[in-house]
Amino acid sequence: MSPTDATAAPAAPAGDGYPSPALAWAMVAVLFIAYIFSFIDRMIIGLLIEPLKADLGLTDTQVSLLQGFAFAIFYTIVGLPLGRLIDRASRMRIVAAGVAFWSVMTASCGLATQYWQLFLARMGVGVGEATLSPAAYSIISDSFPQRRLGLAMGVYGLGSAVGAGLAFLIGAVVIELISTAGSLTLPLFGELRAWQATFVIVGLPGILIAGLFLILPEPPRHGAATATPETQAVIPISEVWRFTLTRAGAIINLCFAVAMVNLAVFAAVSWLPAFLIRVHEFPLTTAGHFAGGTLILGGLIGLIGGGWLSDRLSGGSASGRLAFCAVTSSIGTVFALIFPLVGHPVLTGIGFTIFFASSAVPIGAGASALQQLVPNRMRATLSAVYLFIVNLIGLGLGPTAAALVGDTFFPTPDGIRYAIAIVSPISSLIAAGLFFLSARYTKRHESA
Repeated sequence: MSPTDATAAPAAPAGDGYPSPALAWAMVAVLFIAYIFSFIDRMIIGLLIEPLKADLGLTDTQVSLLQGFAFAIFYTIVGLPLGRLIDRASRMRIVAAGVAFWSVMTASCGLATQYWQLFLARMGVGVGEATLSPAAYSIISDSFPQRRLGLAMGVYGLGSAVGAGLAFLIGAVVIELISTAGSLTLPLFGELRAWQATFVIVGLPGILIAGLFLILPEPPRHGAATATPETQAVIPISEVWRFTLTRAGAIINLCFAVAMVNLAVFAAVSWLPAFLIRVHEFPLTTAGHFAGGTLILGGLIGLIGGGWLSDRLSGGSASGRLAFCAVTSSIGTVFALIFPLVGHPVLTGIGFTIFFASSAVPIGAGASALQQLVPNRMRATLSAVYLFIVNLIGLGLGPTAAALVGDTFFPTPDGIRYAIAIVSPISSLIAAGLFFLSARYTKRHESA
């Protein structure tokens, strides 16, 4: 059987060639749940910084490499060949395998007793998670007409904020439950310290989520269902790059704009619990509850509200979505400077929520614009390239950029507030400029 035949039974399309609305939203719901679990597993380490440093004798910079580089290096590199595979094989089966793998690797983090073991396990988490978003972008784009794509992408993207928020909330609960005993004994795993047990407890449930993708139908590739066998073949990579060069101003500026937004976000979010502990003197569990709540609230505003607004204000055009992203990134610049420096934790929470909501808009709107710019059979490949750039810069450098600025120029317990106040606003401002450029180039292509 050829790779193009190795797919699950396609979903029955509606009259416009898309799956029925109920089935389309069911697929978004399962992808949303998977995305939540991916961010729980990705971000849980942000709550465990202080116990990790104490048990393993680590610096902020070493922890930042676990948060960003160790995860991002294989997440980004493996994502490129996976994008090609997703363009030709069953997207549902690939995601199922990826979810199961990253869940096992997250649980493996809880077995680590040395830094290098934790580093390798975090790399494995990145390998598994590299399957999800390229496939999700392709699946959602084949499930909704363009005029409704922004909201659907926003709902999927909300999984990142909910997942990051739940990582801190769930982690806080687990640590609080274990703190009195100092350790927890689990079947097959033995006695684990609180931070080790947290990795195991949040990792293993993802295996059940993987099974959902094995029972969902594979949606038809919209725009390719009636094509000839020759046009259904996988597009050569040379043609993908040729197409990208013809729209380089739009696509490349979009990729780097979202990358800089991600850098601003991860520089702040990765250190948010530690910032609350060190600057506002929150207990660890209170910091987890506070950080988790503001992340979920900001994500709801930015991803659902922002996705809806991008559909309404853009008229469904890619250039309109990108211009909207430029405006929200400009708003994010202001509040990225404000929230770390204000003295009262309530003002910090309000400022961070606005910053995160503004920065969350491009997660859905930017991804939607990319799908509109790219032909069907190139979507997963170019989505993988997009995610390579976005995550290598944003996730790979964001946590470490803040840690290095703090360790180098502000080596005091509250130095992280000044590091965030430097890294996040500058990154957001650069993103706003790149979004404006991408919108301008995209408008030219739409007018041609």
